[in-house]
Amino acid sequence: MPPVTALEPSLALDQWPTLTAMAEALRRHGEAEAVVVCRTNRTESELVRDEVRYVFAPTDRRLVELVQVQRPQVVHLHGLGFTRLIARLGRQLRGAAPIVVQHHGEQLLGWRSAAGHRAVRRFIAGYLFTGAATGQGDPLIERGIVRGDARLFEVLESASLVPPPDRGSGPAVELEGDPAILWVGRLVASKEPVLAVEAFALAATASERAQLHLLATDRTLEPEVRLAIKGSAAVGNRIHLHEGVPRAEMAGWYSAADVYFSTSRREGSNYSLIESLSFGCAPVVSAIAPHRAIVGDLAPLFAPGDAATAARLLGEATSIAAEEVRRHSHTHLTWPVVVEQLLAAYRAVS
Repeated sequence: MPPVTALEPSLALDQWPTLTAMAEALRRHGEAEAVVVCRTNRTESELVRDEVRYVFAPTDRRLVELVQVQRPQVVHLHGLGFTRLIARLGRQLRGAAPIVVQHHGEQLLGWRSAAGHRAVRRFIAGYLFTGAATGQGDPLIERGIVRGDARLFEVLESASLVPPPDRGSGPAVELEGDPAILWVGRLVASKEPVLAVEAFALAATASERAQLHLLATDRTLEPEVRLAIKGSAAVGNRIHLHEGVPRAEMAGWYSAADVYFSTSRREGSNYSLIESLSFGCAPVVSAIAPHRAIVGDLAPLFAPGDAATAARLLGEATSIAAEEVRRHSHTHLTWPVVVEQLLAAYRAVS
């Protein structure tokens, strides 16, 4: 169950690629049949896409009724922000089916949010996190949103949604640099784009052919980023700020890059990291909980905010072979892996 939508159902599904890919992966596996019940501001409707049934309910009350009609073995709710819906589901299901809730990076700031979750957490049988074993749930436990004795399960938020270039996914891209370092994200404080510029400036003194490419959507901190580039006079001409592109065109960017760089202080998982690894980009990323879960033992990570260590790792990144990166991705970050994680969680709470 994803968030409420005002879009026509087929258009809504186009906006939820992770949801549809996950449901299709479950169908292909064959052990569990996924029926996706969604909230809409439009009239009640139903459609089938890739042999998965999607039902759209106009109210929370009707959504819960439609969930009950399915006689589910497990109810999987996407997102922690729906406390009223969790309460309604919990009261109506009365334990007939356990509820698991998947974290998608929500911070749940404010006392009202915390209080709402304390009131409904008794209905939740388990929580799904990218980084359950590496501390992703700790801030929510510390605030009482998640019980200290709650069951936390390691479930990757998504596998790669970018098909390889041999399937015609977007135009070819050429990136200058040896290595060509790719940073993908929003120019906002939590992504630390200025730190990315500072770390590259430190690394570039020892790597004369390296170039940094910032592929950015939200441009909130663009003035600060451009000021940082200007302040890195000796290497500023090797730092490039690009406009964001649709996901359908990302294959060309990942194929052209040698290194994927992330300075984020907070992520639900990090879709672009997952995608870049499937293309063999060596990771240089901050040591936040989901990054540690995704990268594992593949490469060392740097503490958030540590430009000096990030710079050193940028200089060492090309020692990791692209084939080793792709092998890690194939072993740990595919949809079959996500499905096995989901089924393990479903079995554990059933």
